[in-house]
Amino acid sequence: MDMKQLKYFKTIVDAGSISSAAKMLYMAQPPLSQQLKHLEEELEAVLINRDAKKWSLTEAGNTLYQHAAFMLQKSSDIKKEIQEINQGIRGHLSIGVSATCISYLPSIIQTYRDSHPNVYIEIWKGDSSYLEALLQDGTIEVALMLLPGQLQEYRFVRLEEEPFVLAAPKLWEADFTKGAIHLEQLINYPFLMLAPMEGYSVFEDIIHYFQKHNLSPNVIMECKDIETLLALVASGVGISIIPRSEIQEAYHHDIITTEIEGFELYVEPAVVSMKNRHLTRAAECFRSQFTLKNT
Repeated sequence: MDMKQLKYFKTIVDAGSISSAAKMLYMAQPPLSQQLKHLEEELEAVLINRDAKKWSLTEAGNTLYQHAAFMLQKSSDIKKEIQEINQGIRGHLSIGVSATCISYLPSIIQTYRDSHPNVYIEIWKGDSSYLEALLQDGTIEVALMLLPGQLQEYRFVRLEEEPFVLAAPKLWEADFTKGAIHLEQLINYPFLMLAPMEGYSVFEDIIHYFQKHNLSPNVIMECKDIETLLALVASGVGISIIPRSEIQEAYHHDIITTEIEGFELYVEPAVVSMKNRHLTRAAECFRSQFTLKNT
């Protein structure tokens, strides 16, 4: 049994018939039928029930199909990796970044571009649950995001924890410069919430934190974009609680930030990839920049 036989068998199963598979493989039907017959003889098992009215995999056939799919993918991965080593690091890098981790991106991208000028970079932005889905379906290879709740299927490099701070309009400076700010003071102000693009967001933890202390913030608006939210805070619409690094240079003169006394939530950012999936050399080199910074 060799890789060619496995490819023929998988194509027959995927196509749903020998005739359709023969067309996909650009070969005549009789030789392909013979290949299937030889494979069954070699394994001493019927792999496909070929009843005139019903075509289906046997249990043995299903087992072989699963192994064939894995081995063919592994073979493709090996070939791809060797080609990348021989050709140098070129190609395409798809990465994801969540709003809470976007401040890490500019400097690391610049460093990466300096050493990998021929790699085309595609960046996907979304909340962490959205980025998990993109990692799982292979749309992106690496993500800068909050640490996933279920870690078993991921490789990750933890980045430095980051505290949340209060962001308030400069216009309200007098209210927030008289000593320590306590959580209960904030319920008297309109609160702007950075909402998830889909699924769960760490910012829901902020609401739960208020509730844990028997408090309820006056949420007047949800916004899915950090830049828009900061513009609204700067213009005096309300306050928000965001990671410290999210205060962008453009709003430094219009927003004041201050720590909240006893506020125990932190952002736990990480560089995340799938554990059992081959990373392209381009993605591995991108990920290794963070590994080196953590050693």
